[in-house]
Amino acid sequence: MAQANPNAAVRAANGFVGTTHILEVDDVTAVTVEEACLEAQNEGFVVVAVEGLTSGSHIAVQGAGATPSISGTTVIATFDA
Repeated sequence: MAQANPNAAVRAANGFVGTTHILEVDDVTAVTVEEACLEAQNEGFVVVAVEGLTSGSHIAVQGAGATPSISGTTVIATFDA
C-alpha cells in the first residue's frame, strides 16, 4: 500500500515484505485458480489474496526473488518493496 509521512507526502510501498505480483488466471479450463495458487506456493510464493474463481480472476502473491511463472496465468502488475 502507499504510505504517507506526517507531511502527507506519498511514497511507493506494497505493504508486505518482498515483492508483490498480481496475476490474472487466463483460462480456468486450462488451470483453475486453486491449481495456480498451489503452483505459486510450490514455487515459494505466499498467496496473499484471491479474487474470484472464474477466468479473468486475480491472485496476489508475495515473495522475494524471480517473477512468478505460473501455468495459465499472466503477471499484470508488480509492486516492489
